[in-house]
Amino acid sequence: MDYGNLINEINRSYPINIKHIELHREMIGKVYFLQSQDRRYTLKIYRSFKTDDALQTIRILDYLKENSYPAVSIIRTEQNESHIILSSQDGCCVGILYDYVEGAMPDGKIEAESIGIQIGQLHNLMDKYPDKLKNRPKTEYVDDYISIMRELDFHSEKTLELEQYGNLLWGRITKLQKKFCHGDLHTGNMIRNQSGEYVLLDFDDASGDYPSMDVAYMSDDTNFNHFHESMYDQTMRLCERFYSGYSKVSVLSNNEIHAILDFIAIRHFQIISRIVRCQGMQSVSKEFCDEQYFWLMKWQELCAKKQH
Repeated sequence: MDYGNLINEINRSYPINIKHIELHREMIGKVYFLQSQDRRYTLKIYRSFKTDDALQTIRILDYLKENSYPAVSIIRTEQNESHIILSSQDGCCVGILYDYVEGAMPDGKIEAESIGIQIGQLHNLMDKYPDKLKNRPKTEYVDDYISIMRELDFHSEKTLELEQYGNLLWGRITKLQKKFCHGDLHTGNMIRNQSGEYVLLDFDDASGDYPSMDVAYMSDDTNFNHFHESMYDQTMRLCERFYSGYSKVSVLSNNEIHAILDFIAIRHFQIISRIVRCQGMQSVSKEFCDEQYFWLMKWQELCAKKQH
């Protein structure tokens, strides 16, 4: 859908009279910034295979709003609907119009403790969430990455090592208690507003899986592409600062705390899979695959050495 048709569709559905639209980013879906005469908005158009995630996002955000938790607000249509349906080459897609959040992206290191307090409050609040949350399968966490390596005809022995590591990670995390997690928690998905609150964005990966995943992703002080042993200690120091705030309102078990390092490895499996499935096999090179293989094998080795 071109910009002119998209503006017409938005103005037909919402009483806001959009004057300008620009693409902000494209990955799992397309995110646009919109401008009316006197107000800004954010529109997210979800890929057709993400429809269930989009609808779950709506339910979660409505619940958080009802309980006065700082999260991005959904703008309703003239018919008071939470979303619109748009046609694309891939089929029908959900479009959600959000209020534009004014503020600044926080510094995750300097503000780790205060962010930790608010995420602990989020987890406590979501313990009372009345609807069923999605549980995401091993395919999304681990197996799709391995499938991609085989589709790319990556070195078979290295692929087997990655698969064995993935199975080991999965075996450990599935022993953890399942509760709500945001699923993609990092400073790029929050805005610090003028009141000092962290307004959370992008609940599209939320699930009823593992709260320590959120702690891990907020504590991740590694370089995604380049491995260095110092990243382990950096991550542990950041985790201590984050958890010093989080633990004031919520606590993790010892097993959940130990799993934080596993989730940092899991994140590599997830992100690579997401990049390829959204941008195609041509988006990764053999050099990139080798780099990630090296990173994950060295992380596994380093974690084993440090923990023993």
